[in-house]
Order: sequence, then structure tokens, then C-alpha cells
Amino acid sequence: MNHGGVTRPLIRETEWGRVQGRALLVRGEVALGWLGVPYAAPASGTGRFRAPQPHPGWTGVRDATQFAPDVLQPLDPSVTLRPSVEGSLVLNVWAPATPGPHPVLVWFHGGAYRAGSGRLYDGREYAAQRGVVVVTVNSRLGPLGYADFAGLFGDDRFAVNAGYLDQRAALAWVSRNAAAFGGDPARVTVAGESAGAVTVNLLLRDPAARGLFAGAAAQSGGVNQLSTRENSVELAAAYARALGVTATTRDRLWTLPAAAFVRSLHTLERVRARQLNSRPTLDGAVLPGSVAELLGRPAAPVPLLAGANRDEYALFVKLPDRVFPRTDRALLTRVLTGAAGDARARAILAGYPDDPGGLVALGTDLFFHAPNDALLRAHPAPAFRYRFDWGTRFFDLGAAHGLELLFLWPRPLGLSSDVIRGGDHARRARLARAMQDSWAHFVHHGHPGPDWAAWTPEQPQVTHLTLDGLTRSVGGEARRLALWQDLLPLMP
Repeated sequence: MNHGGVTRPLIRETEWGRVQGRALLVRGEVALGWLGVPYAAPASGTGRFRAPQPHPGWTGVRDATQFAPDVLQPLDPSVTLRPSVEGSLVLNVWAPATPGPHPVLVWFHGGAYRAGSGRLYDGREYAAQRGVVVVTVNSRLGPLGYADFAGLFGDDRFAVNAGYLDQRAALAWVSRNAAAFGGDPARVTVAGESAGAVTVNLLLRDPAARGLFAGAAAQSGGVNQLSTRENSVELAAAYARALGVTATTRDRLWTLPAAAFVRSLHTLERVRARQLNSRPTLDGAVLPGSVAELLGRPAAPVPLLAGANRDEYALFVKLPDRVFPRTDRALLTRVLTGAAGDARARAILAGYPDDPGGLVALGTDLFFHAPNDALLRAHPAPAFRYRFDWGTRFFDLGAAHGLELLFLWPRPLGLSSDVIRGGDHARRARLARAMQDSWAHFVHHGHPGPDWAAWTPEQPQVTHLTLDGLTRSVGGEARRLALWQDLLPLMP
């Protein structure tokens, strides 16, 4: 079969074996796709709680023309409604049909480390139209990815931060195998949204990841979605209770059916309803032992594109879900007071009206904009900051958490994207093109383009993404910068 001069079978040689992809037509152009490619051995059976292991490989040619099942997770209408399976450590690759080497974008999905899939982010347009090799990653989630059974039981058969280790292993696989798909391993950009952005910020400060990427883009996530060791052991104990396991019966954790772990997550989301129940642990080994130690590590000196949406917290206020149900000012006040003390917390709270708009602004600054401030101030290389300002009328969410994904990725969430985005198709299409061009330019050149200017503490320039185009403001966030200086509270 021939698509624009591309002949199947599209077979590429990886370190584990050969994979066959397929050609994809994109508005008259061609992209190449390899889907469900293993980057490590399946994390099931005896490997259920181990760090990712090398794949044993396969003989012949492995079919990579269809997505693999999502990694084990709850059915969640906000993320995915497809059945999932345990241990599917795979990634998806889209590449230009033209010869490389091309720059590479490695994307880590969001979903609060409890749900999500690389399948939701289709890279064919970036490959065909913008000359980028796109890789999306699936890694362990929920209790199989992040429950700290090692800390709870003092048992090193359980890997700590297994899900993060999966992500790091996928990035290392890309470095070793990108050239087989026309990618340039010296020009890899790591990027992600929400929990995926947390991963990006961890990779920036991870010595084991140094040299594996040359740029980073972090959307709506800092390093505040982490767990202290004390909290992680408390979480693991709650999972053990939900699973009916004690220290003397912990070996049952290897034989329990996979569905039991999904049920345990649902249990915790009822009994710990106002807390995150799946997150990386500041364990002192895979990751540093505290946020202060993490931020004390120098970040990789690579260009950084970072930002958030104007009304991030509206998603959690107006559409409460399993992440932050029943969100209110009392919750945010408690978090802020614990980090800043009574006097400073009162001074900060005075700047936010005690009404629905004030609640959204407070949560947005507390959990999204202020963490970005801290990371940008500490970054040792050129940094570029954006704010996504277009707001939907859908449930009056405004520019809520995750909304920029409907513009940055050409085909996320299928038809629901058009429902959420609403009318004014021509201007929305222009904004989507401008964003996609900017991110692709960043992947190619380490700079999002001529309409952008670098962010520095002295000149905090922000590029606003609106239906009227890309506009810049300088110093417009000075009030928040002053209010939140040096504050980085962990999410509850």
C-alpha cells in the first residue's frame, strides 16, 4: 500500500525487536505511526511492584498499528472510558514521512497520577505538518505506580515511585531508539500538563535524567503535587487497609487481582476525599527527601516553556471530581496557613474576595501560578512564560485547568472538544494554530517564536494566549509575585 510515496510495511528496528507501523493521511500530507511500542517489560506478575525492567524482546515483526490497552486505572469520563490492563508499559511514536533527523517531543499526560493515556494525544499533525517526532507515554498509575509499600513495610521488593521510574525509563528508551524513527536524540524536548508537568519539573532536577533532553515545557504543574515520606506511608497504610493486607500478609499484594487496586483507589477517594491519593514521594532516593532539597538541586540548563491558565481552579470549584471534591475557601485557607503561618496567610487572603471569583483566583495562584513563579525564578537557562486566557462558557468554567489542551493538540477528546470550545470557530482555529506553531518552534529551536520574549525576575514578561492572538505583558503579575514570594505549599 502506498500513501504519498510511503510504502508499507513500515518496519523499524528497536533495541527489543522490529516493529511495523502504518502511514496516516493528515489533510493531504503523510505521517508515520507506531503505536503500543514497549519501552520496558510488562509490569505484571513478579514485576508488579518492581522498577521497570528491560523487555526480553521478541522475534519476527511486532504489529504496532493499533493502540495498546491503557495502563490500569479507573473508568473516568473526564480522562478515558476504555478498559485498562495491568503493566502495559508502552509508548506511541508519530514521525514525519520525510527523512530525519527531526526534533523529538516526549509528552507525559495529566490525570493526577491516577488516570490518563498517551492515546489521547495524537501526534500525527505535529509530525506531518511541523516536522516533529512525537512520543506519548503510558506509565503505572494509582497504587501500582505510587503507593509507598516499601516505606510502610520496610520491604525493598517494592519500588518507590515506580510510575516515575517508568517515565524516566521511557525517556531513556527514546534517547536510545529515536534515530530508528527519524528522531534526533540530541534534540529531545520533554513536555507535559498537570501531573505530566510535575514529571517534567522532576526530570529537570533529576541527575539520572541529565543529558536525555534538551528542552522542557511544563503546563499547569509545578512540584507541589508531591508527597512527604510521612504522608506517603500514611497513604500506603490506607491502601493496605482497603486491600485487606497487613505486614504479615503483604505477599498477597502480588496475587491480588488487578481490579482490587482500582477498587482500593475508589475507597481512598471516598475516605480521603479532600486529598490527592496518588502522587510521587519525596523518598530521599529516587527523588530528594524534601521540596527544599529538590529546589536546591540545580535544574538542567535547558530552555523552559512554562505557564498555566487564567482560571485553573474553576475546574475544581465548579466541576468537583475525585481530585478535589467539595473544594471551598476553608480548605485553601488551611493549606495556606500551614505553609505561611497565620499572619502571612491572613495578609494573602485579604487580597482575594470571599466569593466564587475570589475562590477561583486564590486556588489558581496557590496551586498553579505561585509554583510556576518559584520554578521560573530558579531556572538557569532561557525561560518563557505563557498564560492561557481564553475562557469557555461551558459550565461557566472560563480558562479552566486543562482547557489549553483542546487548542494545543489538534484532536484531543474527540467531538467533546467542539462542545466545550463553543462558537467563534475561525478565531479559535487561529489560536490553535498559533499555539501549535509556538510549541513546535520551541521544540525545533528552544524558543517559542518571534512573538515571545524571555521571562526573567527583573522583566517578568508573560505571553497571553487569547482569541485576539498572542499578546505580551511586562510586570503585570508583580502583585502575585510579591504576595507569594518563596511560598510553595504541597497540595493536600
